[in-house]
Amino acid sequence: MKSIIYLSILLLFIACQSKTKTSQSKEQIGTVATATISNTDDSKEFLAFGFSNESGNKILAFEEGIKFDNFTQTIDNQNNIIQIKFEGFQKGTESGVNLVSSNFKNCAGQVFSLSDNKKVQNDLSNIIFNDDFLKNHSLISVQTLSQLIKIDETNKKKISAERKRKIKEAWKIADLGNESAFIVIFEPKKDSVLSSLVIGAKSSYIYRDYPAKYDAGSTWRVDDGGEFPNDAIKILAVFRNKAGELEIITEWAGAEGANIEYAKANKNRFVTIKEASRYWGAL
Repeated sequence: MKSIIYLSILLLFIACQSKTKTSQSKEQIGTVATATISNTDDSKEFLAFGFSNESGNKILAFEEGIKFDNFTQTIDNQNNIIQIKFEGFQKGTESGVNLVSSNFKNCAGQVFSLSDNKKVQNDLSNIIFNDDFLKNHSLISVQTLSQLIKIDETNKKKISAERKRKIKEAWKIADLGNESAFIVIFEPKKDSVLSSLVIGAKSSYIYRDYPAKYDAGSTWRVDDGGEFPNDAIKILAVFRNKAGELEIITEWAGAEGANIEYAKANKNRFVTIKEASRYWGAL
């Protein structure tokens, strides 16, 4: 029985890792990415993804190939930088396919504890990084709105004009320093649909587009019913690098898992630097 389970999980991982990554892809089950970010001063920045246990006082970094001594800090949902300490490598079990807090002890990865009895939010993905990353990035405060509000007419008209596409619905979801973050759903063009995370302030906008082909059952995500919820995208952290470019880390959760993306602004578009995913479809 165990061999059948192991084989099923292995085949699932291989199938998902062979998929071509597209901005409109469904949950990329089991797919993880690892990247070292090189700086012009020959120092090394390190950033990885993880998730916490139910208590929120430990983080499991599930990416393969990372070195525990490269990571010293994390950030909580109140924009506080917290020191972390490596506790050890967790082997995981055959039940470790679901990368969620309630299944923390069964998952494989490197476990870090938070200092000073600090905690992180256990229903969101976490990021860990090193001192060099912080030296080269300034943290921008993210104030997620407890109740989303409809986009104001000034931003709505300017975004619509800039994209040359009518807006069906749009909401402000967060304040990022002096800028705002919006979820914008554009009017469909036949079976072509488009939603975007837009960051800006009335005159200059940066877009992370999520185009898709309409399907009544699963358009952007598995079992989404053809809808893009206004709370679909969570902004985990925002930074500005030494070149003045905006960098964001987001989580996009669906019925079977969540995609995590680290992206950098390139003119008026966000370009992916690194991405990974967590699976929970077998719950």
